[in-house]
Amino acid sequence: MKISLVGVYPPPYGGRSIHIQRLKKRLEEEGVTCTIYDNSGVFKKENNVIIMKRTSTWLIGQLLHGTENIIHCHNYSPKLLILFSLLSLLKGKRVIFALHSFRYSPEDLDLWDKFAFWLVIRARVYFITVGPEIKEKIVSLGVKPEYVEVIPSFIPPAIREEEIAGIPQEVWYFIDNHSPVISANAFKISFYNDQDLYGIDMCLDLCANLKKDYPQTGFVFCLPDIGDYDYFHKMKQRIAQKGIENNFLFQTEPCQFYPILMKSDVFVRPTNTDGYGVSIAEAIYFKVPAVASDVCPRPEGTILFKSRDIGDFTLKVEDVLDNYEWHKKSLGAVNLKDNFKKIMKVYQSLGEQQNI
Repeated sequence: MKISLVGVYPPPYGGRSIHIQRLKKRLEEEGVTCTIYDNSGVFKKENNVIIMKRTSTWLIGQLLHGTENIIHCHNYSPKLLILFSLLSLLKGKRVIFALHSFRYSPEDLDLWDKFAFWLVIRARVYFITVGPEIKEKIVSLGVKPEYVEVIPSFIPPAIREEEIAGIPQEVWYFIDNHSPVISANAFKISFYNDQDLYGIDMCLDLCANLKKDYPQTGFVFCLPDIGDYDYFHKMKQRIAQKGIENNFLFQTEPCQFYPILMKSDVFVRPTNTDGYGVSIAEAIYFKVPAVASDVCPRPEGTILFKSRDIGDFTLKVEDVLDNYEWHKKSLGAVNLKDNFKKIMKVYQSLGEQQNI
């Protein structure tokens, strides 16, 4: 079995790129040949990672003449759906699209998108969605339910000393000198419905609220790709206005997030839209209480708050801190499944259909 993964490989660091990195590692451990086609444009030294510097047409040309049996794409666009469907029809390769999020309403899709889904149905393209609500959307577009598997994107990390050593010393000093420590992360500053998608603004308000009863609280927000520098500077000004300069730290160096998470008391994810939230599952895996917005189904053990409601957000985090041992103990009963095994079963099933 030979597999191509299409998407972003770290750096930059984000939910999808970490998922692809861990998936590649586990496949190699199983003896599966795996090639990454990375569209980030960021150079990296890694075996079997090909940096795409050209168009998606170039990618199709590479895959058309490649020896991969299964192509697993982690980027969504109608153009890619069409191109990969044609590749499947012409060469008999099995194609999987991983939908880590799908914020579109089926009735709002344009003709180009609808044509793309019409074609994937005929090409027998397979889908992996991170949640059941995404499956419902694409099934309503005509995709057969048996061609859609719901598999959350969390794959447990392998703890590596070099990745822990890659965390800036400034972060460790901040963590060592604050208690409790709250952490959050974002791939980069983004907006949805004209609101801060990752809720950075809400994290600042939360930090200011917690400081009243927990003056030594420390908040680490990991932002490996700033993106919108104007908004970032506004948030820095807001930090000063709220008097939390000594309590809030933006970590903007590209590095793994899990070492910081392991040292955190609470993890928060106040997104106003989401597909799953890999970092939430990671927090629960490390038995760190996680508080997240109620915008989508979340991993078992997540404490939910009403999206964009700073009052409810603060209340839920304060409850965790006030009853910390109880919340920590409750996570002991949560056993997150290894989703790699589920993905591997999909590969094996498609491989058998091809008589690999």
